[in-house]
Amino acid sequence: MRFERMKALSAKTHVHHLLAVPLIALCLAVLLNSCAKAEDNVVRVLLTRLNLSDRVTVSLDGSYTLGDISFQRGSKLTFSCAAGPIIVYYEGMALDVGNDVRLIRHATDTDGENGLRIDGGYALYCGDLRLKAENKTLRAILHIPVEEYLLGVVPYEMSDSFPLEALKSQAVAARTYALRKANGAGDYDLVDNTNDQVYRGYQKENRNAAQAVLETAGVCGFYQNALANCYYTASNGGQVEIPDHVWGKNDGNYITMHADPYDVENPESTVKKISIAKKPANGIVGNAAFTNAVKLLMAEPLAAMGYTGDAEDINILAVDSMELHTPKDSDQSMVMTQLRLTVRAEAKKLITRIEPEEEEISIFQVPLASSGPVSTTAPQALATPAPTPALSDFQPLAEPVTVDVPVFTGVKPILGLGINGTNNEIFTVTETDTAFRIEARRYGHGVGMSQRGAQWMAGQYKWTYDQILRFYYPGVTLKEINTRVVLPPAVGAQFLITPGPAATPTPRPTLIPIPAELKAGEWRARVTQIGVNSYLNLRSAPSMEADVLRQLYYGQEMIVEQQLPDGWLKVRIGTLEGYVMEQYVERMK
Repeated sequence: MRFERMKALSAKTHVHHLLAVPLIALCLAVLLNSCAKAEDNVVRVLLTRLNLSDRVTVSLDGSYTLGDISFQRGSKLTFSCAAGPIIVYYEGMALDVGNDVRLIRHATDTDGENGLRIDGGYALYCGDLRLKAENKTLRAILHIPVEEYLLGVVPYEMSDSFPLEALKSQAVAARTYALRKANGAGDYDLVDNTNDQVYRGYQKENRNAAQAVLETAGVCGFYQNALANCYYTASNGGQVEIPDHVWGKNDGNYITMHADPYDVENPESTVKKISIAKKPANGIVGNAAFTNAVKLLMAEPLAAMGYTGDAEDINILAVDSMELHTPKDSDQSMVMTQLRLTVRAEAKKLITRIEPEEEEISIFQVPLASSGPVSTTAPQALATPAPTPALSDFQPLAEPVTVDVPVFTGVKPILGLGINGTNNEIFTVTETDTAFRIEARRYGHGVGMSQRGAQWMAGQYKWTYDQILRFYYPGVTLKEINTRVVLPPAVGAQFLITPGPAATPTPRPTLIPIPAELKAGEWRARVTQIGVNSYLNLRSAPSMEADVLRQLYYGQEMIVEQQLPDGWLKVRIGTLEGYVMEQYVERMK
């Protein structure tokens, strides 16, 4: 695969020594010959998760060059574009390198790390780092061999604790996805978030993921001799979705819509549920809002039967049946759009009463005795009394009433069963002796491999990774290709400028202690569903857009104060209160 190479840096670079020592002649206009060639099996990753501003510090825990300058392991460079172009600061020197600069990684003669760390982070980025200045903001693009890229993807798309064969299936899917997207027209191929694949750099503690990458090295999925689109999702809810229903495109028939019982069997698959009693207490079906929605849909048929149809004039006595119908995209789809309820109820009718009035005799209408003729006025006809509106008492309906509640505008939001921002959850209804249980499943788009399904196949049924992949991509052929990347040769010691300090691993932060006392209704949890040396964001509100208050590392304990809808927990850690996603923590016994 070929990639567009970065343009040569301007020959008009300027060097300023800050300590009044002789000027060091530097030339960044001519890059190494290896930078002018295509990069086979290298992907370019835009590092969005760093949230860079106009300044970044890079620790070189490997062998790197910048133009004609070689750096020893342990060197630290600071890049800033606050003044416009990028300025590199290193050991008292300041170097203007224009708006585009690239650190090139070389092979090393020794074992150990060969990468860089950014802004004091723990993760190792094993590749070349390209920095571009745009509107006084730095953009970082990592050029990384695909096999090393996977070391920072697999344990974050799947937990390192998953069975090895599941991790292998993830490695193959992620490798295929990355290489298919490589060689794009822009200056990067992938982003490091869920818009493509989550990439957080390499952490040596993720040994299972590393083993999965190593044991499947070069294995990719092909369809008609081209790399397939091996989409994957957290949980498909019981049915493999197809690309056409999600993105309106058909990538071929290697992904088919079919049932996935393994995803449903896995108790760790995301599911939201609610139970609705057949004989609701106080006439409440699910909750007050859903009850009102059902009554609103009952209004028209009740009005046709002579009832008022107003919500306050309807009392639901029982729910006789409940079923889902009308598939969303095709007849085979398990994504249903309507929930049909048959209910028995009582309601009030609008009646009218005409109250009879007592007859009155006016003394002016009685003739008086007179010696002569008396003129009398003809009596006026009395007006008919106006009818008085009134309501009857509650009357049982002669027959049950059937209504259809829209699933994605009624059932999902009102009953708090939403999992995704898009309307693609799979709802099911199960009947018991006393209630109907509604469940919502599917976390993600649902296309291709289910990670929860793969976990269950490998762990419960001992499937191998190729069996898992054949189930989810029945039209795909697995082939092993050469993904080896040759780095530029090691730099001789005589070319290394001022030696830097020996590199030391970034220490893990100390976990915050949690008091033993719990209030009523509280429970303890621990961060476990992430990489051993990754972190979970504690946010100021239950939203992915909310501010990050603190990064919680693996093993951090917390006190859960409240379980909220949509998968969030309100937690307390020391003096901090905030919100975390429930899926990344486990309840402590």
